[in-house]
Amino acid sequence: MHQKNIIEIKGLQKRFGTFQAVSDLSLNLREGEFFSLLGPSGCGKTTVLRMIAGFQDPTAGQVLIDGQDMDGIAANKRPTNMVFQSYAIFPHLNVGNNVAYGLRGRGIAKSEIEARVSEALEMVELGGLQTRGATELSGGQRQRVALARALVMRPKVLLLDEPLSALDKKLREQMQFEMRHLQQSLGITFVMVTHDQYEAMTMSDRIGVMFNGELVQVDAPQTLYAKPGTREVASFIGEMNFLPAEITDDHGDRITVTTPCFGLLPIDRNPNVRPGGRVISVGIRPEQLEISGTRPDGYDATVQGTIRDVAFYGENVHYHVQVAGIDRPIAASVPNYFHTVDHRPGDQVWLGVQSASVIDLGPDPGADQDRNQ
Repeated sequence: MHQKNIIEIKGLQKRFGTFQAVSDLSLNLREGEFFSLLGPSGCGKTTVLRMIAGFQDPTAGQVLIDGQDMDGIAANKRPTNMVFQSYAIFPHLNVGNNVAYGLRGRGIAKSEIEARVSEALEMVELGGLQTRGATELSGGQRQRVALARALVMRPKVLLLDEPLSALDKKLREQMQFEMRHLQQSLGITFVMVTHDQYEAMTMSDRIGVMFNGELVQVDAPQTLYAKPGTREVASFIGEMNFLPAEITDDHGDRITVTTPCFGLLPIDRNPNVRPGGRVISVGIRPEQLEISGTRPDGYDATVQGTIRDVAFYGENVHYHVQVAGIDRPIAASVPNYFHTVDHRPGDQVWLGVQSASVIDLGPDPGADQDRNQ
């Protein structure tokens, strides 16, 4: 079923003096989706969000919301509302007055304001807390009040600027699921900015990855992880082992590559990377590798190596294995089923891989550099 575009961004640019913060960005956001702009600090994602909200004017380009050009329309007149990183809760007001703040002075009857505040607080599971003081709230409750204050305005689009960054890890993970459930139940378009790849993957229908003011790939989380369009995206989304490879046979959608440690591997061509050249990079996720004390059966390629490092993470065990033919160790991650570490530094082990787990990353001028290593 075709979804209507609620936001259309066309050729958006933003310069601060000579610094180009956002470069010619075009993007359509669908009605009712949870969309995340993901990238490292300083990549321009918050600037994009602020231009959608009307807090900053673009140097060039257009932002249309529900078909209407937002040029010259003030932030408080746009069909959007924003939840800030700091929440901006007024400490001198109680919960109910915080949530009602945006409705005051709009000619709305007191009884309707009270009803809408009550409705918004119920949405975020804070029903009955209207009289509680702002200073008596926990971090999670403050975050919910900020959400309720935005939702009470009944926006067509809710903008979220790293809304969970002030919370501790456990509460942050809990709130990720709560916010996703809230968005699905309301059917409102959520646009979130984050530098946390796991947060974006957990909550989003689609993710736009930004580097240096440019939008480099927009896809569903599963596609970004399985078919990253560049080496930089592959490195930023999860962990990846990068290997040089040479194409020895080309059948269009399938290519055969030779790698320094796994030898010949027939793999799928990645539709998201630019073709060209015989020398490419390929990637293998650590969890896609089998690690064993004996040579494993049933794999398309195997290689023997030596354990260099072991990291115990509780839910999984992470191994770095040095193999002949490459300078850097290969990372392999296995689930921790029995709360034990099976291999120790210095042990000889085998790594096994299936061809289907090897990702074509296309030609890459920076193949000898990896931002994660």
